[in-house]
Amino acid sequence: MAEDAEHDASTVADGDAGATADGALWAAQGIPAPACRALLAAGILTLADLRSTDLDTLGRLHGMGPKALERLRLLRDG
Repeated sequence: MAEDAEHDASTVADGDAGATADGALWAAQGIPAPACRALLAAGILTLADLRSTDLDTLGRLHGMGPKALERLRLLRDG
């Protein structure tokens, strides 16, 4: 499963392409709906936003679970 997330992370382009207010970028990467809503509420809409946010901050968002954090870590560090 982590290998799938790594593969998915490598296919996402940098920048704002695909950033939408509905969280389609995150949902397309397998991020669960509660975590997508948390990212949107925190204003994290792009990979650039994600990379400028530390993992501790992400972990404190309401709706962020271990599966979402692992996938976001792979996206962030990939």
